[in-house]
Amino acid sequence: MPQQRPADANDTETLSEIAVTTSATVLVTISVFLRYLGRWVLQKRVQADRGGSGDAVYGLDDVFNIMAVVLFYGLIIATYVAIDRGMGTHLNLVLYERGTNGLVEYSAAIFVASIFYNATLGMIKLSVLSLYLRILRGVPSPALRTAVWAIFVLVAMNTLANVLVCIFQCKPIRGAWELLEETRCVNINSFYLGNAITGLATDAIVYLLSIPIVKPLQMDIKKKLQLLATMLVGGFAVIISAVRLAFIPALLENPDVTMAMAIPMNWSVAEPAVGILVSSMPAIRAIRFLWSKKVDGSYGSNTGHSTLRNRDGQIQLVHLNKGDRAEIGSAHSMEQPPHNGSGDGLVEGISRMGTISRTTEVEVCYSRKPNNV
Repeated sequence: MPQQRPADANDTETLSEIAVTTSATVLVTISVFLRYLGRWVLQKRVQADRGGSGDAVYGLDDVFNIMAVVLFYGLIIATYVAIDRGMGTHLNLVLYERGTNGLVEYSAAIFVASIFYNATLGMIKLSVLSLYLRILRGVPSPALRTAVWAIFVLVAMNTLANVLVCIFQCKPIRGAWELLEETRCVNINSFYLGNAITGLATDAIVYLLSIPIVKPLQMDIKKKLQLLATMLVGGFAVIISAVRLAFIPALLENPDVTMAMAIPMNWSVAEPAVGILVSSMPAIRAIRFLWSKKVDGSYGSNTGHSTLRNRDGQIQLVHLNKGDRAEIGSAHSMEQPPHNGSGDGLVEGISRMGTISRTTEVEVCYSRKPNNV
C-alpha cells in the first residue's frame, strides 16, 4: 500500500475519458431524436397519402433500438462512476487515496459497464438485422430471408452468452470485484479476447449483409448506391471494433489496471455510439420530407401519381388520382388491394417531380404534374 502520494499522480487520462464519454452521449441523444423525428415525419406522410394510423412505419428494429439506447445510457453511467473511482489514473494513486476498498469499488463499476457494453452491442446488431427483414418483405428471396434469420439467431445467442458470462464469471458473483479468498472465476482474459474477436466478426457479417439485400431491389442505380452507402457506413463500427481489439492484449497484461483501462474504455463507449448512429441513418433520411412541397394535405409535387409495386416477383403499374385507383398495366392482371396499414405499405422515400423513389417493401413511386387543359 503506497505511503506517499505517487510521483505520477498528475499523469491521468481523466479529461480524455470525460470528453469521449460526454461526446458519445451527445451523439447518441441527437441520433435518437433525429431517428424518431424521421419516423414521425414518415408516419404523417403515410397518413396524408394513404390514410390510416401510419403505425406501420414502426417495427421491431425500433424496439431493439430503444433497448440499445437505454442500455447505452446504463453503460455511460457506469463509465462515469468508473472515472470517479479512478479509471484513467494510476493504480498506486487509487490505492493511496482510497485503499483496497477503492480498488473494489472501481472493479464493481467496470463489472457493471461490461454487462451494459455487451448487451448494447447485441441490441444494435439485432436492430439492423430487423431492418433487413423489413426490407426483404418485398423481395421474393426466401434464401436471403433464411440467411438473415440465421444470423439474427446467432447474434442473439452470442449476446446472451456474453452477458451471462459477464454476470456469472465468478462464483460467488461478487468475487468478480471483491477480494475473496475462495473465489472461482473463468479465465477472464481469454473471455475478453474471444469476446472482442467474435464481436468484430459479427459486426462485419451484419453490415456486409446489406450488399446482397440492397442489390436485388428494383430502383435506379444512383438511389441504390446511396442506400447501400448509408448502410455500409456501419463499416466505421467495424473499424472501431478492430481498434478496440488491438488494445485488449496490452490491457490484459498491464498490472496498472486503472490506467490501462482508459483508452480501451474510450473505444468501448465510442463503438456502440457509432453503432446507434449508423443503425438510425435509414430512418433519419426520412427527415428530408420536411422540406418537400406539401400539396392538398400531402407531401409531393402534385396529387396525380403512379406506383410501381413488386408483387410475387411481378411488376404492376397502378395509377392513382385523388383517391381513385385503376390498373394501367401489369405482367399479370391482378386487383390492387387497398392499403390496410400493414408493414407492406411502409414508405421509406418519395421522389421529387419526375424521379423515382421507393418503400422498404420495394415499392417504387414517382409523382408528376397533371397535364394542363
